[in-house]
Amino acid sequence: MGKTKKEPLTSEQITDARRLCEVIKGVPGGKRPLFEIVMLAYMNGMEAGAAYANDLAKTAMAVR
Repeated sequence: MGKTKKEPLTSEQITDARRLCEVIKGVPGGKRPLFEIVMLAYMNGMEAGAAYANDLAKTAMAVR
């Protein structure tokens, strides 16, 4: 899952990570497990969508 290459993070990625940390810190303790489940499902969906788009691009190139 996720990046396998050791590429340095961009300043935008670091800013986004900091924002996400602030959001997580703002979630009350009792609601945090549910929030984490939803956040993980969202991130997995984004990763699956990126993989699907990559596969479509490869398939389209092979067909040409």
